[in-house]
This record gives sequence, structure tokens and C-alpha cells, in this order.
Amino acid sequence: KNPVEEMFETYKESDEDKIGPEGIMKLCEDMGIEPTDVRLLVFAWQLRASQQGYFSRQEWSQGVEMIRANSAQTLVSRLQVITQSLHAATNTAPFKDFYKFAFRFSRSSGQKSLDIDTVKVLLPMVLPGGHAHMTKLLDFLESDVGSKIKAFNEDQWTSFLLFSTQIAQDFSNFDPDGAWPSLLDDYVAFANPPA
Repeated sequence: KNPVEEMFETYKESDEDKIGPEGIMKLCEDMGIEPTDVRLLVFAWQLRASQQGYFSRQEWSQGVEMIRANSAQTLVSRLQVITQSLHAATNTAPFKDFYKFAFRFSRSSGQKSLDIDTVKVLLPMVLPGGHAHMTKLLDFLESDVGSKIKAFNEDQWTSFLLFSTQIAQDFSNFDPDGAWPSLLDDYVAFANPPA
């Protein structure tokens, strides 16, 4: 048996041909990371996992072979490299793909939007520390106006990434007539009130 298959057998459910929440917890333990670590999300993205908390045999085989890992130790070090390269270039197609995957993967089953509590956890997890506008947006979501926002739809989620890479920290190049979602207009009004 190849090491990728052996790893799958180690973590899979006893009664099903997939890795479930218990196996994922054990994998995290063996990698020395918390289940909330961004590297687990990067791994799910690399596997193209379709369901939160589960990895199918096919997802595992294709993904782990592509990452070229043969143990929990090699897996975590490869994921570290992938995560660093994603965070180093948030304006690239791979990061945009990961960012969109994070939204879709983290939604509750059957939901089109992401509830606000998940947004507040996911955004700082997915974006690198110190990413433009992130802290101010999180402050906005705690404010009087922002706290009325109960969820993000996919357009708001993807627009924030675009906004954060295009709009200067001092908002000097923000066009109020631009086609941003109203949530981001409200954010600008909060973070950059008229003098």
C-alpha cells in the first residue's frame, strides 16, 4: 500500500469510507495544529473537499498526492509552505480561489450566506495578519451600523477582497459612485467619516 492510502486508513471512519470529524481531529493532533488553524482550511481547499468535516477517499488520494505528503509531519510542513505563498500574494488567482473556497466551504448546508459570527472568525483566519482594511472592517461589524449586519453573501465577501487590495488605507482613491456593495459604502462612512 502506498503511504497516502495508509494515512487515509489511519484516519477514516470505522464504518464509512471517508474521514470524518474524529479522524480530522486526530489528523490535527498528529500535525500539531488546532482545528481552527488556517492550514486545515488550506488542506481542505487543496483536497477540493465538498463537505465540511469530511474528506472522501478520492479527495484525500488526489489532494495528498498533489501536495506530495506521506505523513502528518510532511503534510503540515507542505501546508505551511502553501499557506505562506498564499498569504504573500493576496492579489493572485490562487489566493482568490482559496478565499472564495473558504466562503463556500464554511457556509451551513443549504445556506447562500455566511452568518456574521463565522465571518468574524473566518476573515482574520483566511487573510494574512495586518491585511489592509481587515481590522477596521471587523471594528465596523461591532459598531452601531455594522452590528445590524447578520450575514455576508458571496458578492460582499469577494468584493471585500477586491476592495482591500484596491483601495488605499486612507481611502484617498475610494469612489463613492463605484459599484461596491452598500455594506462597503457603510464601512467607508464608518472608517473615514467626512471631516
